Amino acid sequence: MDRCFTTPFVYALGTKNNIMGFLLGIGYEKLNFLHRFIGRVVLVTVNIHAMGYFYKWLLAKSFRESIASTENIAGLLSLICIDSLFFFSTAFWRKKFYNVFIATHVSSLTVLLFTLSFHLDKARGWIFACVVIYLFDLTLRIIKTRYAIATIRPLDELGLTRVEILKINSGWRAGQHVRLRIISSGMGLTGWIEIHPFTISSIADGPEGLVLHCKKAGEWTNKLFGLSKTSGSYEEDVKVTVLVEGPYGGLGNRIIASFSAAVFVVGGSGITFALSAIYDLVKKSSKKQSQVKFAELIWVVQDASSVVPLLAQLTGMIQDSVLTSMLLRISVYYTRASTGKFPNEESFLRFPSLTLSPGRPRMHSIFEQIIDRTIEEATTKKVSELEDTSGLFVGVCGPVSLADGVFSDVGRLDSRRRVEVGGIEVHEE
Repeated sequence: MDRCFTTPFVYALGTKNNIMGFLLGIGYEKLNFLHRFIGRVVLVTVNIHAMGYFYKWLLAKSFRESIASTENIAGLLSLICIDSLFFFSTAFWRKKFYNVFIATHVSSLTVLLFTLSFHLDKARGWIFACVVIYLFDLTLRIIKTRYAIATIRPLDELGLTRVEILKINSGWRAGQHVRLRIISSGMGLTGWIEIHPFTISSIADGPEGLVLHCKKAGEWTNKLFGLSKTSGSYEEDVKVTVLVEGPYGGLGNRIIASFSAAVFVVGGSGITFALSAIYDLVKKSSKKQSQVKFAELIWVVQDASSVVPLLAQLTGMIQDSVLTSMLLRISVYYTRASTGKFPNEESFLRFPSLTLSPGRPRMHSIFEQIIDRTIEEATTKKVSELEDTSGLFVGVCGPVSLADGVFSDVGRLDSRRRVEVGGIEVHEE
């Protein structure tokens, strides 16, 4: 079999618009582990292949003569490109020097196509396939990119920058994300080069347009947060030019509105995923397009003051849900002693379904309670539980430890309870 047949798979699984994801209804980020796995297989096999020839030439004392041929120089350059891809793709470079990771990735993958074509004639068919895949992805990225003016505001308590784009008000589903590029001198000389993914916090056709919450997690997001605070007065908004690419990802083939109940467990900035999903459920419930009778939002933050910037939105969602057939409960847990401005207790007491508590949530008990509610609702209607309950959706977005805990708690639920509620599906964003 041709030695380069895996190359198109590496390229395809590394693109944002790959055919496999489209066919499976899965976002590119969920398939990236395959891109990494196949890439490592290529790395190992290519190095073994090269070491074998180096050993053979050294034994024959013909290393200089053999390596000097055009075919083998191209092979050596291909090896360097592949090794560079692996080295600069490690967590250290991705987290500390993201621009270096991107630059070496793009340049190495481009040079690799040329060097492979000179190293092995039979590889040119596979190289052509890679070029087609890359150009197809690039074309779709351009088509999906929109130019707009955005308003940015700092949310100090959460360490987030709120980005509002009124011009973009449709074209996405709850749970999807976009890739954001800021065109502003305030982002530095190379800031415009970087593009970062953020989950959409608003619903399509809503009054706010497209809303993103960008957490301070690196140099670029710290610059954006600083830029949002450059206004001369508190009332004056900061405007920036943005390029928005997407949407991508999302829930795939899952339809939350088809479940009987939904629980969202989020940590810190993961609230963005829950906001858009719950807003969407409330909207569909008001139009009688949702089967969800109970929805619960569990938000884990470090400081109680983190609730302040989003308090109006949280209470607004509860108010809107009152007019629908869906019961919404929001529970906020803070894990550290409060150091900032503590939320007004009267604001919380106005809505019994909005609570603020110290410590961490006991997810297993929460799952049991919402299953009981769902089954009780089916029983009161005097309908068979298996016919009336259509499952529990659990969405989680946050630190790895939070997600692992949710999966563990769901796994501990009795199988009989799972059947009674119609099954449980967990989605990690």
